[in-house]
Amino acid sequence: MRLRRPKPSATDHDEPTGGQRSPESRWFWDHYDWAAGQIVQFLEGSEFSLDGRDVADVGCGDGILTLGLARRIRAQRIVGFDVNPVDLEHLTRQTLNEGVSSDLPPELEFCVSEPERLPAPSGSFDFVSTWSAFEHIANPLAVLCEVRRILRPHGVLYLQLWPFYFSERGSHLWEWFPEPFHHLRSTQTTILDQLRESDVKPRDWTDMMAREFSQLNRLTLDELHRCILGAGLSVVKLELLTNAVFVPRELARYSLSDLGTTGVKLLAVPS
Repeated sequence: MRLRRPKPSATDHDEPTGGQRSPESRWFWDHYDWAAGQIVQFLEGSEFSLDGRDVADVGCGDGILTLGLARRIRAQRIVGFDVNPVDLEHLTRQTLNEGVSSDLPPELEFCVSEPERLPAPSGSFDFVSTWSAFEHIANPLAVLCEVRRILRPHGVLYLQLWPFYFSERGSHLWEWFPEPFHHLRSTQTTILDQLRESDVKPRDWTDMMAREFSQLNRLTLDELHRCILGAGLSVVKLELLTNAVFVPRELARYSLSDLGTTGVKLLAVPS
């Protein structure tokens, strides 16, 4: 699993909170409020309540979304897992800067995981969520098998993936390359060379995003589904995230579902 690093708001399908906030403030509220609300909202109608449950957030990144989720629900326990430790001092400063209580809920904790292993006993969680992490994961099947292992028999997985690599914004580099599908119309070497020469963003940010781009997987919707099934899970609710796109002539032979499906939200349960 990879850290969910800060990136421009991945919300071309809905308008998050933020307005004219600074990028850092917008990032905070997009995750603390909007994304956490999306998870809770997507459970509506499923007859599954998070009250009193043991909850895991896989690929929790900076912990903002996990904290926002903890403040929205009445979980018995909520654990954020990531391959990099959450900087609690930084998280506290962010909450103070945004006028949010800096006291972490007693039921919230963060744990460092391995790329393909979650440090939790089998059958220890009722609900697992993962937000904008699976496009970064090198071995999605292995991680989904871990999710299945830590889920209880009645458990539920919520998975959001945005953006798929073959969609118009799949590179995550739209601040440097605003033209759609640029990453499918140029070589990776050329893109990395152009990033090295760019002064659009501070150098450390550009270098970080260049590494992220180099390590993105090429997972498609159908491949994700095969991994879910292979892990012993079955999808019970699905929302495809799409928008109208202009398809460049040189991409005419690409799968339309790959080009047009920007992301997905789903619920899955043990088969």
